[in-house]
Amino acid sequence: MNAQTLQAHLIHEVFARAFAGDAEVIDAIGRFDGELCCVDGDLLFTLPHLFRFLVADFERRRGCAALADDDRDYRRFRRMLYRSDTNAALRRIGAVVVIDRADPDHSLSRYRLTRYRA
Repeated sequence: MNAQTLQAHLIHEVFARAFAGDAEVIDAIGRFDGELCCVDGDLLFTLPHLFRFLVADFERRRGCAALADDDRDYRRFRRMLYRSDTNAALRRIGAVVVIDRADPDHSLSRYRLTRYRA
């Protein structure tokens, strides 16, 4: 697997489904032990917790026993995310990721997947 596959899963299977209110994803998020939750239709998350959820969700949904070590590298994921045009893809469905609470330690910053307002 490669970073593009994991990014596609994030956009289409996590973000898009959470944004649409998909009960299966919302339930999985509700059971997740970490800073990832849905509030008033928005998805709130820190990047480390989003990554943990993404890996677990990918393996659960794809039936994979384990991802390659490179795919479990949080720093690699973060670089991929920062270099990607995730928000451009999300705007096609009317969503956007914004900073909800900034922190000098980026791992503690909280982000919000919410409705895109032009």
